[in-house]
This record gives sequence, C-alpha cells and structure tokens, in this order.
Amino acid sequence: MVNANNPAHIRTIIIGLFITLFGVFIKQIIQHNVIVDIAGWVITFLGAFVSISGVFKILKG
Repeated sequence: MVNANNPAHIRTIIIGLFITLFGVFIKQIIQHNVIVDIAGWVITFLGAFVSISGVFKILKG
C-alpha cells in the first residue's frame, strides 16, 4: 500500500503547478503573438495534466 504522504506525489503536484504557472506567465508577458499564445496554452494544459496525475496517484494509493 502506498502512503498518500509520499514526497514523490507532492513533488509531482508541485512540479505540475510550476509548469502551469510558467505557461500562464508566458501567455501574459508575451501578448499578441499567436504562436506564443498557443504554446502557452499547451504548457498550461501539460502542467495541469501533470498535477492531476499526481492527485490521481494519491487517490489510487
């Protein structure tokens, strides 16, 4: 049985949070550029996916 307080789960969620915040930061700093805006959205959703996968690892345990 996996412990829900495992640091690996918390680390996964925090890394996903930082990836998401980086994507939002990119979208806000560099405005009016379609390619950067799309890249920012992709990075934001990738970070959200990483964070949600960390939450599901905790719930599965």
